[in-house]
Amino acid sequence: MAEAAKNAETAERLRGEIAELKAQGESDRIDFKLRLAGVRNVKAARALLSDHDNDVDRLKEAEPWLFEATGRHVKGGSAGGSGTTGLPNAGAASDEGKTLRHWREIAGLTDDEKKE
Repeated sequence: MAEAAKNAETAERLRGEIAELKAQGESDRIDFKLRLAGVRNVKAARALLSDHDNDVDRLKEAEPWLFEATGRHVKGGSAGGSGTTGLPNAGAASDEGKTLRHWREIAGLTDDEKKE
C-alpha cells in the first residue's frame, strides 16, 4: 500500500514537471517566432499577443511599430558585412596597413612624422 502511494506521488510530481516543460517549450516557441518576425521588444509584444489570439502574424499586422520594417531584428546585423556598429564583422578580412594608416591620420600622425 505504501509503495502504491509512493508511486502515485512520484507520477503526480512527474506530471507536474512535464506540464512545466511543455509550458516553457511553448513560451520559447512564441519568443522564437516573435524574434523571427523581427520584433523590437519581445516583452511588449507578448503583452499584446493575447489581444490578437496569440497569432504573431495578426499582431504584426495590427501593431507594425513593434516590428522592424525589413523583418530583421536589430541585434542580428545585416548581410552586408557590417554589424550594428558599422564596423566589419570580427571574422572579416581587412587590410591592416590601410587600417593603421587610417588610425594614424585620425591621431594626427602622418608617414612623414613617423620617419623622424
